[in-house]
Amino acid sequence: MIAVGKSGMSNPIFVLEKKKLKLNLAHFEYLRKETGICWLYTLKAFHEPKGLAIIAETFDGFSVGNHNEYDKVKEYPKHRHAYAPAYYAEEVEALAKESTTMSFNSLHQWNLYAKSCSELSSLGLRINPRLSLKQPSYCDSNTERFGVNYETFLNHNELLEELEGLHFHALCQQGLPALKKLFTHIEKHYQALLPRLKWLNLGGGQNFSHEDYDTKGFIALIKAFKTKYPKLTLYFEPGSAVLYNCGYFECTVLDMIEGKTPIVILNTSIETHLLDVAITKQKPIIKGASNLKTAYTYAQITK
Repeated sequence: MIAVGKSGMSNPIFVLEKKKLKLNLAHFEYLRKETGICWLYTLKAFHEPKGLAIIAETFDGFSVGNHNEYDKVKEYPKHRHAYAPAYYAEEVEALAKESTTMSFNSLHQWNLYAKSCSELSSLGLRINPRLSLKQPSYCDSNTERFGVNYETFLNHNELLEELEGLHFHALCQQGLPALKKLFTHIEKHYQALLPRLKWLNLGGGQNFSHEDYDTKGFIALIKAFKTKYPKLTLYFEPGSAVLYNCGYFECTVLDMIEGKTPIVILNTSIETHLLDVAITKQKPIIKGASNLKTAYTYAQITK
């Protein structure tokens, strides 16, 4: 038997609401018009084909990590940025050929592949700025495995002839103050290098679509930086911010087991469908439920 919910579709299912997605995209379009930056949607957040088609109407391109992700957006004549913590030797040149810009995560991979890929794509390095930020442990991008330590990079950058861009992905679920700290780091340490570069990729991790995000401050920050470095193209890679509050997850109650604490059996599981809830320890927001304290509670039992 197939469970069918109020959406009219069999479940469990994630439902993306087109109207809400377009409202978020209108906000990104406004920010682009005000600042001249470029938006690259990162596919790791969501990659259902119909949703990608809607995002492609607004965004300048996509951020992909492998050929499987590239295949999902190859029909769109858009900018494609390639990045992976490490590339397979047998696919790196083909991925470079398919990409407009490409970032390497380490000097070792740069030394292996930069020369062969430099004629196929505009190459950059991911830099780890080692920022001191309060971030969730499950997505702290300043750990050693993500990018070249900035001090190591500054001692080697003159030897990197093919270098045309820098990639910073150091933020996670942050507001504007964290981005300001990143820009302060960039202006302090790379002044001599920035004039020879073509682009900066500032990654994601900004709550652009949240109601309390400082939109005016963001616009002012970008305009001030672009006044100093007008030839640099600035890319941002939002993922979850694009989809923020754009849908819901629907499942069905199959059974209720009576007891001191009644147990509800659903046709879903945390591990299969809501892994983020397990990792981030978030409490799901249940549609129609009250936030007021009552005599009733529920607990997540995953075993």
